[in-house]
Amino acid sequence: MKRIGGLALVFMLIGCSDRTPPEPVSQNIRPAKLMTVTSQVDGVRHQFTARLEALQSIDLSFEIGGPLHEMLVREGESIKTGSMIASLDPTEFQLAVQEAKVQLKLAVQDLTRKRQVLAENGIAKSAVEDAQSNYELQRVRLNKAKERLSDTRIYAPFGAYVSRRYFDTFVNVTPGAPIVKLHDLTQLQVIMNIPENLVATAGADEIFRAWVEFSFAPGRQFEMSYYENRGEAESLAQTYEVSFVMDKPEGLNLLPGMTASATIEMKKTNDASILLPSSSLVPTPDNKLAVWIFDPATQLVSRRVIESGAPTQAGVPVTGGLQTGEQIVVAGSSQLQEGMQVRPL
Repeated sequence: MKRIGGLALVFMLIGCSDRTPPEPVSQNIRPAKLMTVTSQVDGVRHQFTARLEALQSIDLSFEIGGPLHEMLVREGESIKTGSMIASLDPTEFQLAVQEAKVQLKLAVQDLTRKRQVLAENGIAKSAVEDAQSNYELQRVRLNKAKERLSDTRIYAPFGAYVSRRYFDTFVNVTPGAPIVKLHDLTQLQVIMNIPENLVATAGADEIFRAWVEFSFAPGRQFEMSYYENRGEAESLAQTYEVSFVMDKPEGLNLLPGMTASATIEMKKTNDASILLPSSSLVPTPDNKLAVWIFDPATQLVSRRVIESGAPTQAGVPVTGGLQTGEQIVVAGSSQLQEGMQVRPL
């Protein structure tokens, strides 16, 4: 038994002698994730949620009033240029035209008779002049009556999509009351709300490319071009409404009110071609922004103040203070101090 106990003790001592303690690690060396600064090759991309609107929308109405006799279009229907949309009861206006024709005929007869009498010196010249004025007046009244009769019908001024019909037949409508709403869908407006910092720092001439995508058309991109910018900010979000224009694509029934994902790619500029993740930025006591520069030779970090532009979804553009090829810390920046040694992850 003593022999067995002695062997066990020897094995235990041998096992303990093989456990070499690890090398001590300096507590001042911290791990950090690094990034090499590179120039932004592509333009800076901004993405927004957008909505579609027709480039041209109108409410058609009658210039005269009366009972609505015919309504020839339906909501959701596409109509061609010149198609008749609706008509009023023409009876009253037809009678007015007939009356004006009779009055004009009487004026012609009166003028002819007085001219003959004047030729025989049997009437004053002023009477003929009065008859001439009455003839011209009756001719104007006839033209006006014909115009009012033609106004009992309204036609499509362009190929349009009927989005709303305000009245049904037999309703007595007043002059100027909207009858239908029409949209010209040959081109569509893509409207989005853009933050004020982007509106203030970028212009339409800096747009490199712009397109929209729809959830119901995966994998397809539809090009668009800048159209206009509403000059007043939305009161709560402080965003500006900017619209682009796109042609209506074949095979898709795009309608006003649909939503889309819009992407705007701005041109690269020389003074803002570097983009950094926001995690790499650290504030300074004087309210500036800085990054930690890593020196590969010494593995030490030093803080450097940079100049930056407005943040984007792609990153924070740097306008000064950095050069391509330098290495910066992008994770763990808040734990670093000037001259601290770091271990790259």
